Amino acid sequence: MAKSTKKNQTPSDLYTLLIGINNYKNHALRGCENDVRQVRTYLESPVVKNQFGKIHSMELLNEKATKDKIVGAFKNHLGKAKKNDTVLVYFSGHGAREKTDLAIFQDEEVDSNIGGILCATFEGEDQANLYQHILSNKELRYLIRPLAMDETNATKSHVVAIFDCCNSGSNTRSVIREELPMNSRQVSLKALPSRTIDQFIFNENKDLMTKLKAQKLKLDEIMPQGDHVMLAACREVELAWERKIDETQRAGAFTTALIDVLKQHNGHISYYELYSRVLNRMKFSLSTGKGNKGQTPQVYVRTRNLSDRYNLFLTNQTNDQPSYGSVEFSEDDGEWRIDLGAFHGISADQKTSPTTVKVYPLKKEKEAVEVKVKKVFPFYATLDFSPQKLTPPYLGELKGLGITPTSVFLKGEKKDAETTQKILKSKLDASTGQLFKLVTKEEDADYVLHIEKGVFSITRPFDRARPVIKQIDYLDSQGAVNAKKVELVYIFLQQISRWSFLKDLERTSSQLPPSLVNKTTMYPVEFRLYRLNEADGSEKRVPSVPNDSNKFFFDPESVDKPVWLRIELVNHAPQILNCSLAMMTDDFGFLIPGAAKNLMKGPVMMLQKAGDEENRHIEKSKGSGPEALKGQLKEKYVRLKINKYHKDFNLQGENTFFKLIVSAKPLDAIETFHMPGLGFPEKETTRSKDGWGDAYQLEEPELPEVDWDIRTIEFYMTNRAYNPDQA
Repeated sequence: MAKSTKKNQTPSDLYTLLIGINNYKNHALRGCENDVRQVRTYLESPVVKNQFGKIHSMELLNEKATKDKIVGAFKNHLGKAKKNDTVLVYFSGHGAREKTDLAIFQDEEVDSNIGGILCATFEGEDQANLYQHILSNKELRYLIRPLAMDETNATKSHVVAIFDCCNSGSNTRSVIREELPMNSRQVSLKALPSRTIDQFIFNENKDLMTKLKAQKLKLDEIMPQGDHVMLAACREVELAWERKIDETQRAGAFTTALIDVLKQHNGHISYYELYSRVLNRMKFSLSTGKGNKGQTPQVYVRTRNLSDRYNLFLTNQTNDQPSYGSVEFSEDDGEWRIDLGAFHGISADQKTSPTTVKVYPLKKEKEAVEVKVKKVFPFYATLDFSPQKLTPPYLGELKGLGITPTSVFLKGEKKDAETTQKILKSKLDASTGQLFKLVTKEEDADYVLHIEKGVFSITRPFDRARPVIKQIDYLDSQGAVNAKKVELVYIFLQQISRWSFLKDLERTSSQLPPSLVNKTTMYPVEFRLYRLNEADGSEKRVPSVPNDSNKFFFDPESVDKPVWLRIELVNHAPQILNCSLAMMTDDFGFLIPGAAKNLMKGPVMMLQKAGDEENRHIEKSKGSGPEALKGQLKEKYVRLKINKYHKDFNLQGENTFFKLIVSAKPLDAIETFHMPGLGFPEKETTRSKDGWGDAYQLEEPELPEVDWDIRTIEFYMTNRAYNPDQA
């Protein structure tokens, strides 16, 4: 592979810190040294060496991986990385949860515990000075920021952190059992004892400590995260497992799958793609043994650049979203699958809109065979495929995806418009999956890209006065069109088109079961809504719009008065269902709980069957309430308020959409669709949208079982400041 930098430009260096601990005194593991060996071998391959100028490596194995040495390696080894270099931190060992009494830390956690990794000197929870043997996620946050950001808050190095340990998704949540299988990478399912604030490594920073102790600001204001990408072995509520290599050797299931996928793609794979490929490799090729609960790898791209999730692993180069998927055989279900489904544009109705997939071995497209899609699910589809002479691994290239490209018309200063069009057309021609297209008439467009006075502005047709997202300055220092700003517009238009497709994606039961008539209007999962009366703390059920059970209408008491709402999700089906509720904002955000702070406690919830005696068929969110009623409310509420943008641009109201996804099978890939909002014009606004509800006991009716269901819930709030004379 060619170098990752342009000709005559100094190539970037790679700084690595690989940590592997087998020899814990009372909790020994067997696969961590093998994990480090796998990662080291990959980093020493020509694929990686050709991407960087120099590779500066450091390893801390077993007894060398003390807390002091790990912290020292961050500061004295990784700290040498320069601007545009890449930093890779890899850890394989035990993960743990730690209690904390510090409210400023609890605010960012689901169960008021913080996560972390156990250093080589850890012996047990009764150990003296326990904090000296645990490196918490707050301490890792403190260590990562100076690697990723310089003193002016500008991006410095590209930081990638990989954790193959239990609860590594965020190291925060509790589980209920205390006994653990031998091949899991956590010492205990109960949280370890807490420490005082002076026992964290950032006690060296007096100014920081003063602010933390005062607790008048949020943690992100006091100790903001540095831009980085984190790959984790599992969700915060799951265990990470070791797998047998042979009769005597073990390795981490996650690390093995990760290296396998990277080798298959010669390292030329985006973070977005990597999640999906590793997920499928673990579920199909590395499915856990009997008695193991399985694990779901996580990829978090926590950066300010919305397009970074499509960038290539380690090098952080831009890479277009691919139109092909990985084809695997599921031993559990005895079927061939491609890891693309309804959310990627495959029609759910294969009888009326059949889809053909071209399947071929990796890098051997000439051996391709045409196969039909049998059945479609939200995030994968089954195939009518028998490999015969083909040799794995297989890729599947789809024809006729059901995503209708958004139409975009360019309008503005001729010279700049021509340059912009040329760059956009080049990007579209090179892309394998076009989500938008350029048209020649404004009346044929869904959106108009205005190119005027050095500013890109996107509006709806014939509505120049109201841009839909924040404007972008596009001129470089020479007064010419900056190609990188055009590429940013390309990313924005891709997201707008993807968002529009997801908003319209629905698959709901055409008939309500007779036994539920007059009890609910939604099946299998009902979306219930209540509104709080701030005057006395009472609430009323909010009815949906007549003849449209998916739409709710709100009229605030005044222009600046928020509306407080409580939401319930209730399972009416006679089976356990997986459920996710994403929030779709007016600035084209698709916000997944867990990837962003909104609504639910996690990206996917498991709702027990209807009538569960402990009301586990009802799911509730995190939330809050009006300050005046603090301590008086039994329930938690979502706060909605008209955005300043809608008042400034004199819009009649604001739409917020919720995507309710229900499936009898896991919804493991939902996190890949998380998209932060693109920002409103003039001033970006952050609103708190969280809160939840109560529980109802239901009789279990004779009801049909559910395959999967997708429903769009719409909230519309009127703008009390709207002036029709100015429309």
